Amino acid sequence: MNLGDGGNSEYGLIDCHAQILGLQNSEDENNLGEIDPGKDIEEKKPDFSLPEYRVLCDKLSITGTVLLQPEDCGHDHEILIKTITDVNQNSEKKTPRSAVGIATLDLAATDNELEHLKASGFVGAQFFMKAGENKYQWDDAERLAWRIHDLGWHVDLKIDGSDLHEVEQRLASWPGYIILHHIGLFLRTKTLKQRGFKALTRLIDRDKIWVKLSAPYNSSRKGLINDPEVADIARALISWAPERMVWGTNWPHPEHSDTKPNDFELYQMFCDWIPERSRRKMILSENPATLYGLSV
Repeated sequence: MNLGDGGNSEYGLIDCHAQILGLQNSEDENNLGEIDPGKDIEEKKPDFSLPEYRVLCDKLSITGTVLLQPEDCGHDHEILIKTITDVNQNSEKKTPRSAVGIATLDLAATDNELEHLKASGFVGAQFFMKAGENKYQWDDAERLAWRIHDLGWHVDLKIDGSDLHEVEQRLASWPGYIILHHIGLFLRTKTLKQRGFKALTRLIDRDKIWVKLSAPYNSSRKGLINDPEVADIARALISWAPERMVWGTNWPHPEHSDTKPNDFELYQMFCDWIPERSRRKMILSENPATLYGLSV
């Protein structure tokens, strides 16, 4: 995926959804500056480590990032802790310059384990609650939501948006903010008149939910980057509550094992969804800086 020569130079962006899958290999990081992310995949054998992610950050002027625990890593946060430390202790002013983490928690995690993650730069926990793939029972998830709220954390929720009306009252009763993955991830139904979308707008109006504008292909019936149905949902949410929208690259697109989406084309598409410059700056920079406490 060649990102081209363009990016954002007016202000720093904050990427609210990215993953680091490996630690830096023995190859000199400086050599990676000449690599286009995703290009020559087989020849370069990427490990999707921080040096590779920095190539994308340089291209798009990403100065802050929210890094999520990869599903394949389970509850072992060693790679993510080291990555956050490397970013935040960066003395060379490389991008990104600041990072926070989102954990994946075992229900049996001790208070000491949670405090260690908080001290390591974590600010939230992922709840995988999509029907058929849920990692917790809903009652267990609710208890965990209260536990992490005591740390000042938020819930990072992955659920089929089409089911939101079924758990609307439960989510409304949880403490703190809930941040939805991937434009709400409406899988079963994609109309704006559906009950799931209406429940989402009500939860936004109650100051409960934020939405990540990320990975539109995950909601597309055909896996399309620019799916008109998904774009309609994204534009409707942006129009409804731009102050509750943030943006993410979903790098390195773990759902795509072969050909990766073009990151720059994705970024340009998001910009097309947000034509007003002031609103675009709000979503790409100001909102996430407020939500995550990241500097731009």
